[in-house]
Amino acid sequence: MKVSVVVTTYNRRESLERCLASIAVQSFSRDEFELVVIADGCTDGSDELLRSHKPPQPFRWVSQLNQGTAAAQNAGIGMSRGDIVILLDDDCVCDANLVAAHYEAHRTGERFVAIGPVLLHPDSPANTLTRLKKVVGDGDLARVSSVGFRQGDLMLCANSSIARSAALECIFDPSYKRMHDVEAGLRLWKKGYRPVFCAEAVAYELFTKSVAGVLRDSKGQGKYEVILSQTHPEFKPLAGLVRINEGSPLTRWLRKEMAVHANISEIVLRGIFRVAERLRGLFVFSSIANRTLRLRLGTQHVRGAIDEAGSWKELESRFGRRTPVLLYHNVGSPRVNEYPGLTTPTADFEMHIRFLAKLGYQAILPSDWLRWRDEGASLPERPVMLVFDDGYEEASQIGFPILERLGFAAACMLVTSCIGSTNRWDEEAGRPSFRLMNEAQILHWSERNVEFGGHTSRHLDLESASQDRIETEILQCKEDLTRLMGRKPASFAYPFGGLSAAASHCVGRHFQLGFTSWPGSLHLATDPSLVPRIAFLPGESRLGIWCRLKLGKNPSEVLRSRWLKLVRILSLRVSAKKMKSTGR
Repeated sequence: MKVSVVVTTYNRRESLERCLASIAVQSFSRDEFELVVIADGCTDGSDELLRSHKPPQPFRWVSQLNQGTAAAQNAGIGMSRGDIVILLDDDCVCDANLVAAHYEAHRTGERFVAIGPVLLHPDSPANTLTRLKKVVGDGDLARVSSVGFRQGDLMLCANSSIARSAALECIFDPSYKRMHDVEAGLRLWKKGYRPVFCAEAVAYELFTKSVAGVLRDSKGQGKYEVILSQTHPEFKPLAGLVRINEGSPLTRWLRKEMAVHANISEIVLRGIFRVAERLRGLFVFSSIANRTLRLRLGTQHVRGAIDEAGSWKELESRFGRRTPVLLYHNVGSPRVNEYPGLTTPTADFEMHIRFLAKLGYQAILPSDWLRWRDEGASLPERPVMLVFDDGYEEASQIGFPILERLGFAAACMLVTSCIGSTNRWDEEAGRPSFRLMNEAQILHWSERNVEFGGHTSRHLDLESASQDRIETEILQCKEDLTRLMGRKPASFAYPFGGLSAAASHCVGRHFQLGFTSWPGSLHLATDPSLVPRIAFLPGESRLGIWCRLKLGKNPSEVLRSRWLKLVRILSLRVSAKKMKSTGR
């Protein structure tokens, strides 16, 4: 037997009947694949349907007490005899070529899970929930088709297939009432399995779930994302919960309050949704219904996570920490004609650090943040990261001792071909020359409170460089640092703040974090190759510093910028009127 098609069902007789009918007409040789169905405690007549079902291919079925999808799929895999196992849900209507496509995908014998697209069946009821599911499904399909699968896509879900021997080695955990397929995928990833998109293996989902059922599912997903992150720490950055502290301060506060008071939120949102759903024929109400449903699902998702974690504070400590990353270059006495903002005066720098300490911030290193993300380590309640670019000797002689004295740590990004030399990139532009740290100084501070990363080999502007040059600069920098430090560097900063898609992709392959010069804060939903950083302006007040830390920008600077823009516009209009009046 080449293929076993395993279907699990629970009280969806009508959907099951259409699923079985689509399997019966597969183009694959009927003698070379079998159908195995597990009825998981059905009480709606599904057993009678299965008892009378006479498909053209070999067919076996079992009725068992309700134990959940994971246990039912384990039973089906255990009964199967095919070399390849295809897993299907009872609401899947299969394209006639589905079995053949899955089988062909496995002809190479490689270690992977083949996953086919699951499209929305046209007979699914027309409502806001169905439209939302289609939008989400189409978005996922477009992403997979264009950029391929990610680690989080590896799961033994509906319309996936795997070698039976691998399925038996990696059975589902029945304690997971939801996301058991994701948990199995995490274990398979560790064993070297990868997801492969099987575009020809098309299934159509006859979606009949109610809003109440989907809300329960969303709440359960929040619960099991917390559990998964505990048993598999590497899952944390893949969870939907990474977005709980994304957005503006107001957005984050509203998200928290709605989840903490989920029962009240649901009563209000349910009322709005019911009215909008009845009037969804009008565009404005269709939009309101869609937005309200998304809010209900998101609120239940976070509520389920809070219930499992024990409190919002605990959930935030695991998934929601926001870390301001501060950008510095040199510390000391600014020189005439140096690059604007290059050197932070000593007194200003010490004021910054003392003010951070007064606000309750504690400095962390890039490796600390990565251990929190990947290994479940803890972070302080108010973490902050200080990142110095270029590796100036003056910064190591003045700035680093101040940090050490005040109990702060920092990261420093090095231009590896210039270690022990000078800032050639600025010298070539006619700006003052500064000494850079030598190897002895780097090794000295690496044993204290400074973690070193990369800044290319020659301080190349990656925004305009060719792909080959980008690869050479970044790889050479990584190899130089590995030889010097005796370990691979974790972080990288883009020179001049410039980057391209090729540069960020290359940095993502060689480093775990890539620092930009864009404003913002680091959190779990941040692209790790595009980490924002905050730069304090010369003479920045304490209020300005507080605003940048909390809001990512200084409101007075924004107002000043807008005022200057308005003045320029008015000046241009006045000039235009004068020219018109003089006939020019």
